[in-house]
Amino acid sequence: MTLTIEQEQQARAFLADLRKEIKNHAGVGHSILGRMKTDPRTRFDFKVLAGQHFPLVGNFTRYMELLLLNAPDSEAKCWLAKVLVDEYGERSEGEDHAEHYKKFMHAAGHKPGEEDIIPLHPEVVHFIREHYRIATEEPFLVGLGALGPGHEWSIPAMFELAVAGLRKAGFAEKEIEYWTMHLEQDQDHGAWLEEALVKYCIDESNRELIRRGALLSLDARERFWWGVTDKIASESTKKHLPPGTSATHTEGQLTLRELRQRWHVEARLVE
Repeated sequence: MTLTIEQEQQARAFLADLRKEIKNHAGVGHSILGRMKTDPRTRFDFKVLAGQHFPLVGNFTRYMELLLLNAPDSEAKCWLAKVLVDEYGERSEGEDHAEHYKKFMHAAGHKPGEEDIIPLHPEVVHFIREHYRIATEEPFLVGLGALGPGHEWSIPAMFELAVAGLRKAGFAEKEIEYWTMHLEQDQDHGAWLEEALVKYCIDESNRELIRRGALLSLDARERFWWGVTDKIASESTKKHLPPGTSATHTEGQLTLRELRQRWHVEARLVE
């Protein structure tokens, strides 16, 4: 589809405004991130964060794969496929991003093999469930808004703050390669997905779907960061209690392994 100059200008203007809205959303500038430079976090704090964040990393490609199945044409599929190829490891030494994240988890203090048996805060589970719902139940453009602007435009801003905190906590550059890698790769991913979005943005109803998807994702992201903040506080308290006592209650909190055993996500024929 070829756009007129005026149509492309209108589409780009909408996307530029959406970028600004995303940058100012509380899910991107949450206090746990915004205070990284002035209120440094400890390595223990990052250990807790890593355990809660890993399930998001491990599920992202699945959301994208489901969205790819619902893409309306080959052009949209190609832009999504470009992002997926990166996620599978094309520009990260052949290792997918979840494997890179495990290296960070180990540096933060998690033992190999325990990555998927960590009790997850309910807001972590909500984030994952919400994105599966968006990818499978919402219109394609809502999904594209969630995984394009909602993810790929927000992550560089969030990760820049996180990287500053990781360095202050004493992590070596090799230990935080997952984070620094995304500062570069997600700039590309965001640009690629913007190209996928442009042709849809000439229609007001499409623009509303894209924006709604981005905000659904960011609202879930804000809740996720509050969950991480709560988890860090409870685990820090627990660490300083005498052996055998606990100030936290993790009964009923599912692990990633349990989620994978309980949940079955499928793309179904609807007639």
